[in-house]
Amino acid sequence: MGAHGHEHLFVDRFSICFIVTSDSVLRGLKTDEIRPIAENLGSLCPKALLNGYVVIGNSMGDIRKAVLDNANRCDVIIVSGGTGISRKDVSVEAVEPVADKALPGFGELFRAMSYRDVGARAYLSRASAYVVNSSLVFVVPGNPSAVKLALEIICEMAPHALYEARR
Repeated sequence: MGAHGHEHLFVDRFSICFIVTSDSVLRGLKTDEIRPIAENLGSLCPKALLNGYVVIGNSMGDIRKAVLDNANRCDVIIVSGGTGISRKDVSVEAVEPVADKALPGFGELFRAMSYRDVGARAYLSRASAYVVNSSLVFVVPGNPSAVKLALEIICEMAPHALYEARR
């Protein structure tokens, strides 16, 4: 047992909702490459259950509303897209003001792990994590490999993080 004695406490199962932010997917101009990952969630993250999936545009108001709506019904929310540095990348700005707490370690770990695959470009990502109500909200890049990497991290840490967020 560690110094605090509760790191072994965790939730057994948790629900995940995906919010995909993409104007081009919303308009049908681009294939939704995140949906197959969400539909295959059980093999990627055995403790997780898919509880919702929505595609919305790159609108700060729509992103914020979707996060707040899903925070009442999902343990984990993954906002996919909008983490870059272009003008249309507003997911971080949409979520941050409604968050109760920021979890900076997620973004740091995500960028460090991404560096192995994409090099220095990993540091252009503003991937981040927050607690909204008692839900964990992860804002991650919109490409499939980034979502899979995020799930790798989330599936390992979410069971204990959810326990902590609800104490």
